[in-house]
Amino acid sequence: MNKLVFFLLFFSPLLYGQQVEQYSFGLLYDGLRNPAAIGTSNSLKAIGIVRQQWVGLSGSPSSQYGMIDLPVGVVSGGVGLSFQQSALGAHKVQRLKLGYSFHKTISDNSFVAIGATGGMLLVDYDGDKLRTPEGEYGNGQLDHRDQVLSAASFGGNTYTIDVGLYGRLQNFGVGISMINALAGKITIDQLSYLPERHIFGHLDYQFELGSFIQIKSGVQVYSNNSVVQSQAMILGTWNEIYSLGASLRGLQTESIGGIAGIRLNDHFQLFYSYEYNILPLRTVFDANHEVAVVYSLNKQIGNGKLPKVIYNPRYF
Repeated sequence: MNKLVFFLLFFSPLLYGQQVEQYSFGLLYDGLRNPAAIGTSNSLKAIGIVRQQWVGLSGSPSSQYGMIDLPVGVVSGGVGLSFQQSALGAHKVQRLKLGYSFHKTISDNSFVAIGATGGMLLVDYDGDKLRTPEGEYGNGQLDHRDQVLSAASFGGNTYTIDVGLYGRLQNFGVGISMINALAGKITIDQLSYLPERHIFGHLDYQFELGSFIQIKSGVQVYSNNSVVQSQAMILGTWNEIYSLGASLRGLQTESIGGIAGIRLNDHFQLFYSYEYNILPLRTVFDANHEVAVVYSLNKQIGNGKLPKVIYNPRYF
């Protein structure tokens, strides 16, 4: 009975609160939520994101995301590899996924794609970060004084598969995906749970404002069949170097934020996002901070190969 109570208290946030990580830059790279968008940039691309939520609150959520993908012209698609890690208090979630998407070209700058990712989901709890009212801590002491809790780490792992559809018609992009479409149960002792399915839908529009300003706007809506959340973003880029924008999260406006970015050179971009929480609990924690680094090769894979000719002259 004690183990069941412990499971409900500590695993409920995993099931509903942080099973799918929050990112301000979810619209910066469509493949973060939709495997069908893998390899659609026609060049090798990589992105790294670090996020800290609710700064100032002990045990607040933190997330890290890394991805690399590239188009594969031989099979008219793209492949990608991603890694995510998130922590909330004593528990940590890690995801390692490999994905593939198939692209069908309709016309210039227009295509449809279908994709899937599969990989491992690992869940761990760090017992030495847990605290009990009767426990002894400090001065080298770490004793929960509890028959159920221990200072040792414990956890489990399972497989997970995501699927998605993605399309682009000139300046418009639309997609829908399902996270954890197929997944196995994680078993810890005699307890187990099945990762929840999450459905993501997104729509974006890109256009030019004059000769030097590019605008990207988009909205995402996602749901786990019990909770619906939305996110909107607009980002303007001047002369392909400096970016400035704003974001809005929540159907009832949970947070508002600002985005700033700069192109460092021909391949690297740096972005920063600040989110101010508009919630009753905002008095006990600070804002959310997020940093993203984007790398793009900016040329099609395979271009630049030498032709099949002999460059050294022959003398007879």
